[in-house]
Amino acid sequence: MHGILTRAGLTRYYDLRRGPGLPPADLEARRIDHKWLELIEETRAAEDGVTRVELDIQGIHCAACVWLIEELFRRHGGARAGVMSINPALGRIDLRVAPGFRLVDWVDSVEDVGYLLGPARATGARPSDDLLLRVGICAALAGNVMLFAAAIYLGLRDGPVYELLNQLGYAAGTLAVLIGGSVFIGSALKAIRQRVLHLDVPIALGIVLAFAGSTYSFFFTSGRAAYIDTLTVFVALMLTGRWLQQRMLERNRAQLLADDGTESLLTREVRDGVMRIVPCIGVRKGDRLLVAPGDLVPLELRLLDQAASCSLDWIDGESRPRRFEEGDTIPAGAFNIGARAFSGTAMSDFAASSLVGLLGRDPASRGDGPLTTRWWSQLSRYYVIGVVTLAVGGISYWWLQTGDPLRAIEIGTAVLVVTCPCAFGIAAPLAYELVLTQLRRAGIFVRVGDFLDRARTMTRVVFDKTGTLTTGMLEVVNPAALETLSDSEITLLYNMVARSSHPKSVAVRRALEGHTAARFEELGVDEQTGYGMHAEGGGHQYRLGAPAWAASASGADGDVVFSVDGKPLASIRTDEQLRPDARAEITKLQNDGYELAILSGDAPSRVVSLGASLGMQQNVCMGGHDPEQKAAYVREHDPARTLLVGDGLNDQVAMREAACSGTPAVNRPFMASRCDFYFVSPGLHPVAQVLRASDMLAHVVRRILAFAVAYNLVAVSLAIGGLMKPWVAAVLMPLSSLVTIAYTVMVLSQKGLQWRS
Repeated sequence: MHGILTRAGLTRYYDLRRGPGLPPADLEARRIDHKWLELIEETRAAEDGVTRVELDIQGIHCAACVWLIEELFRRHGGARAGVMSINPALGRIDLRVAPGFRLVDWVDSVEDVGYLLGPARATGARPSDDLLLRVGICAALAGNVMLFAAAIYLGLRDGPVYELLNQLGYAAGTLAVLIGGSVFIGSALKAIRQRVLHLDVPIALGIVLAFAGSTYSFFFTSGRAAYIDTLTVFVALMLTGRWLQQRMLERNRAQLLADDGTESLLTREVRDGVMRIVPCIGVRKGDRLLVAPGDLVPLELRLLDQAASCSLDWIDGESRPRRFEEGDTIPAGAFNIGARAFSGTAMSDFAASSLVGLLGRDPASRGDGPLTTRWWSQLSRYYVIGVVTLAVGGISYWWLQTGDPLRAIEIGTAVLVVTCPCAFGIAAPLAYELVLTQLRRAGIFVRVGDFLDRARTMTRVVFDKTGTLTTGMLEVVNPAALETLSDSEITLLYNMVARSSHPKSVAVRRALEGHTAARFEELGVDEQTGYGMHAEGGGHQYRLGAPAWAASASGADGDVVFSVDGKPLASIRTDEQLRPDARAEITKLQNDGYELAILSGDAPSRVVSLGASLGMQQNVCMGGHDPEQKAAYVREHDPARTLLVGDGLNDQVAMREAACSGTPAVNRPFMASRCDFYFVSPGLHPVAQVLRASDMLAHVVRRILAFAVAYNLVAVSLAIGGLMKPWVAAVLMPLSSLVTIAYTVMVLSQKGLQWRS
């Protein structure tokens, strides 16, 4: 990305960006499906004048990203042909462009620097937007009520100003209950109907009783609304905690293009001599489909052309391309990696495709927010029962002792008001927010709120191989073989591989980059699918490809041979490229006490060989597993404590069995939106980082809870003893909140934390 920006003169991007950036995905490894763009272009062509185009964008992180996209729009003539607005919070771009604007070229330029664009599907409304508005209103009300109460606590006892402040305070408190308290009251009512106890029940009960007590004292006793100041502060703080729970998860989910499951899949259908782009859900058995280079095969096809080259790594983990001949069956989930399109006949309706079952459900939908795991649910239940029991006990005791029901209710209200669930409602959500923010800065995005709670109980980490431990790309493992070539031979070889998208050609090109003789020139190159490439130079025939095809002599020790007139010039060996620092990260996880395993659909010999290079024992490196076998392995090996990290369709079934799941595949359809977390960093360090972050979070939360228990023991004792005056509650409750918040920020903001970026 740095090279692209520098060559294009867009280096001001780095002046505008503050702090470290997130590493972009490998641009060459992406498979970008632009059929949706072709549909938009058809619509534009049918309309006259300026048209509106809405797009979703993945990868916007800061103002520098917005500037870069706007600058690319301007350089493509957008300033003359239309207008553009970007909403980075929603990941949405709104274009109004004239017919002459080259939308395809602009989309390509934006994606070349690491962003991804797609049709606008995501809804603009977010649950946290409503909460944020309520937080702002309730915080303003709480600040004003505290000012009113301060005057009264400092000695104001009567007169018109005293009455006005009381009336304003009660009115503001009423608004706070209606605007903010209704969130918890509504949630508590739903919980009671479902016979479930969670933290919203005591919060709502405290709000209702405190407001009832304040209303009674305001209208029928002293004319002053007791506890109304404490109540408004309490509502504002609880709402802030609730907003924190939702905000970061929504931001992480917004990094992904919207995923409508199989309903969003498009394909090219050929009917009556006309090619149309249609939704896959309408494809029927016998329909003829055209699969362009880079396209996904949506269902089983019987090949009608002479040959096709496809990658099946998304299905079975097989890292090497596979050649199909006319009449062969190409499975659903394959990608066309050849240089030309091929056509085939659908062998079933799309409803019977294996993709439907694999992509029909999001396995990461188990929890939609922190504090929703079984442990938190049990703690909440005991907390609710304990608080309600203490309040009822206090009311009963004082009623029997004094015979005054109003005094007894006042004691019960004091218990509910001063019993501060700030550790649950504010400090814990803040802790999650801080951890998620630090992970986000490291390129790790948690999608599911309760994942960090589940992650701390993991003892096993199971990796897929292709695309997970490896980058999914090939590399030349014996570059010395290329050093024997002359400069003219290197120039010719470079021009051959520069004209091919085959994975082995890409590997050779990468190995040649940086050589002084590796320069682009005009050259006639022909590619024979499944065999290799050939070109003419200086009266000689050069070939690059399969050993038996490229060279007449046998015995080549590589899987790719570069030859001249049938004589081998270089025997090249290619293999999968490991992710950066993969060996070090595997060792780190082993030292942390995790059991590791490799579970792949690739050939067992290659899986064992790769595992050995990472320092893993042969018995935990398993290859040749189909999706059901992967799922069976997870089921048989403590799935409740297993984290599965994979990037292919063949991992989806197993991910549903594992307690936690993650993926590096943010640029592959559907994967990231079906996992607990995803990462965009090139290495494997995010796996260890997220596990260590969950441990640190659990440590901080335990400390917070210990403080909450100590505080509540003191506060409840004072309340039941009849010593909890309204002003005491107004001081103690916010003070305890500030203490827990300060401790949380102090600990989780330390620069020396191991899991921080």
